[in-house]
Amino acid sequence: MSEDDPKAPKAKVELGDEGAEPFAQERHNKRDDVEDGVPGTVSDSGNEGFGSRVSAWFGRTLPGHEHAFAGGVLGLVAAILVFCVGALSTILIVVLVVVGIALGQVLDGDPTIANAVIKFFSDRRE
Repeated sequence: MSEDDPKAPKAKVELGDEGAEPFAQERHNKRDDVEDGVPGTVSDSGNEGFGSRVSAWFGRTLPGHEHAFAGGVLGLVAAILVFCVGALSTILIVVLVVVGIALGQVLDGDPTIANAVIKFFSDRRE
């Protein structure tokens, strides 16, 4: 690729003044903020949750294209479902997953999907 290509990956170099010491201090600060039993937080061993590690990997590996990659994976899963269990079964699975998400949103106090369905089926003559 040419150097003028805006989509070409850019090199990012960061130099620390004290070598590995700032990293050790940052890791120590993360351990001070540990909340035991909460998924996605730093545990006592210093390991991050699986989801945050995957998200960080997406951000480093595919900057600006994380959602496109996730959409591609979702499309692959949908295609495998259609070929393995059939189109109608796949549609039923998708509908039941959306209903489950909507019920979870209602229980969380943020009924986004339920409000969208209510708005769609409401009387629009007003």
